[in-house]
Amino acid sequence: MENKRILFGICGSFCNHAAVLEQLTALCERNDVTAVVSENVYTCSTRFFDKDVFLGKVKDVTKHDIIHTIVEAEKVGPANAYDIMVIAPMTATVAAKMAHGIYDHPVTLSAKAMIRNQRNIVFGIATNDGLGISGVNIFSLINMKHFYIIPFRQDAPFSKERSIVSDWELMEQTMDQALNDRQLQPILLGGR
Repeated sequence: MENKRILFGICGSFCNHAAVLEQLTALCERNDVTAVVSENVYTCSTRFFDKDVFLGKVKDVTKHDIIHTIVEAEKVGPANAYDIMVIAPMTATVAAKMAHGIYDHPVTLSAKAMIRNQRNIVFGIATNDGLGISGVNIFSLINMKHFYIIPFRQDAPFSKERSIVSDWELMEQTMDQALNDRQLQPILLGGR
């Protein structure tokens, strides 16, 4: 993937932020990337990252201001400035909102704008109940036009039997395929 204009959405699942930051950094080496973050990412420090440190790293690698409000996200549609969007990590809550047309924070509203502009969205799921009640929303997104999932696996089948997480190292390959309206296969990965 080179010379693409990428909108990179970052939601909760804070334990995955370090791995996602590595992929974001790699994408920024050959592409023009702008980040959009959920309110929780913008306001919450966690045991994984101090918010200011994390947001500082995101801004340093993207070289753009971070979109973090509804007002800023609303401009994504009319600007029509991006080739593709990736949301990583996407939480079960954001998957539910997208599957049911609820666009009440910067990442979901930005995704709605991308769909308005007939652009594809790649998402990487990270949730403790992906094989539970949240599965219906995740699999609904997989079945929707313009949505492509980064292949995933159970991340702790014996201690968190319903938990799934995308393989972040497959992000760029999934995006390459999505730019050609194809889903990277297989979607379901074996254990490690």
